[in-house]
Amino acid sequence: MTTKIWILSGFIAVIFTFTGSCKIFFSKTKLLASGMKGLTDLDENQIKVVGLLEILGSLGLILPALLNESIIISAISALCLSLTMIVAGWINYKLKLSIIANAVIFILCILTAILELKKL
Repeated sequence: MTTKIWILSGFIAVIFTFTGSCKIFFSKTKLLASGMKGLTDLDENQIKVVGLLEILGSLGLILPALLNESIIISAISALCLSLTMIVAGWINYKLKLSIIANAVIFILCILTAILELKKL
């Protein structure tokens, strides 16, 4: 069970750390050119805040379990990251973009949260 949680948590953390870092360090035009079309309605500062929140969420997913302190924070982080996928999916739906990736990541986040809570 613990191995499954670590694999799921690590995968989700890598995804959100990568996308969050891109949002922080790249300009909006470069992000749009790379395929992040869901960011069209956001300004530069909003994109940077979203990127920072994604990185903080991935840290909250991994660090408590790694340090064996307040494990509940990992489950809460997974739930919060799943909420970002709901918002991202809604934005993509409004822009008539695919929501498949959002749905898959949402399911993985919820599954991670459930497994973390069962571990308690």
